[in-house]
Amino acid sequence: MDRYVHHELRSVGTASAAVAVCVPVTAGVHGAPLDAGGLGLFAAGLLGFAVLFTLAQASRIRWLSEVLDFEAAEPLATPPAAASSLRHPVNWWLFTVMTAGTLGAALAWEPAAALFPLWPAAAWLGQAWLAAGWERRHGKVLWRGHDPDRPWRLAVSPRPLPRTATGAPPE
Repeated sequence: MDRYVHHELRSVGTASAAVAVCVPVTAGVHGAPLDAGGLGLFAAGLLGFAVLFTLAQASRIRWLSEVLDFEAAEPLATPPAAASSLRHPVNWWLFTVMTAGTLGAALAWEPAAALFPLWPAAAWLGQAWLAAGWERRHGKVLWRGHDPDRPWRLAVSPRPLPRTATGAPPE
């Protein structure tokens, strides 16, 4: 099982790594993907997309809401052992697919396509922020992968009690 917030942050890291590979390769072949004016417009569009997408996910609209999925998560009897996302910071399958597709589009069609992975990364970052806030407000932890037949389904477990600096439970 994988903690939902860690899964989303790992996806952001993977998309960022794809951009880190695609932009220099594209710049070496075609020059800079965007000029200074285009970069400002791109950044504004990316920020606007991230905000609107996260607000749609935070809504209670049936087909858009991520919050409804959080609330419908199946409860787990015992919380699973949390695996650190630092051990696997990149999803290699997603990195390979995203990098190959992005490089193909950037080299064959439009150099600005080298920045495409930033769009899903912005959406995933908003989903991670939304899930972290939901977990904090509800005192629960969201998990993915508890059902092998439907790995996208979410499960929820109680948040473990915080520990002191010595590792002892609080009094």
